[in-house]
Amino acid sequence: MQDKIIRKKRLGLGKNSNRKKARNRYWVFGYHPVKAALLNPNRVFHRLILTQNAANKLQKDMGTLDHLKPEIRSSKFIADLLGSDATHQGFALEVEPLPEYGLSSLDLTDVTFKPVVLLDQVTDPQNVGAILRSTEAFFGKAVITTSRNTPVESGVLAKASSGAIERIPLIRVSNLSVAMKALKDKGCWLIGLDPLGEDELENVLQATSDVNIGFVMGAEGRGLRESVRNQCDYLAKITISSTIDSLNVSNATSICLYSAHVIRNRSN
Repeated sequence: MQDKIIRKKRLGLGKNSNRKKARNRYWVFGYHPVKAALLNPNRVFHRLILTQNAANKLQKDMGTLDHLKPEIRSSKFIADLLGSDATHQGFALEVEPLPEYGLSSLDLTDVTFKPVVLLDQVTDPQNVGAILRSTEAFFGKAVITTSRNTPVESGVLAKASSGAIERIPLIRVSNLSVAMKALKDKGCWLIGLDPLGEDELENVLQATSDVNIGFVMGAEGRGLRESVRNQCDYLAKITISSTIDSLNVSNATSICLYSAHVIRNRSN
């Protein structure tokens, strides 16, 4: 009997595991994040709460909702549940965090050009969510971040991603420098963004138009750590007005991804 209990805990089936999962649950809110989560077969959810208008909209998009067993509540009920800062639009979904991805899930042999984005201790969940959204919008493959000094999966992050978190892998690694070396060993060229970089972004993208690339983005203020900078193949800069010190990291990432897409298409 004792052996069976131990095996259950190791498999994640024991009571302690269930309590841990319950603690890790969070609320996804807003139309696009909730719809994307419901369409993601890897997403486990427990409660779906909708206003009547939201239910009508979701039913129009997805067909019958009977199998989802939604609770129809007032907008105030949802606001009280989530807090006044959550722009819920009548949609709330209680979920478990997504399964974790590893570097091994990246297929860098794919001939389809899809850059990866690496984040060096970017801590703002809205920035990380916006970067996931841009990665999907501009044909990126994945976002890689560190296990520590990075935001946990949350409703704020999911909302900022507008559902992209359900489709773009968010890969967490214990050591970003080690992960960078592994990517380089697989033929990926890494471009670090630095306002003091030696080369213009456009020139670097033209030089790497026929290889897999990754953009390495630093935290606002601190920028890239020295150990991360040293692993980059290029340090590139985005030319901006002299009246502005720097760009928000999510905006800079969008420029990088869009520019890469345009230059790659132009080269082909």
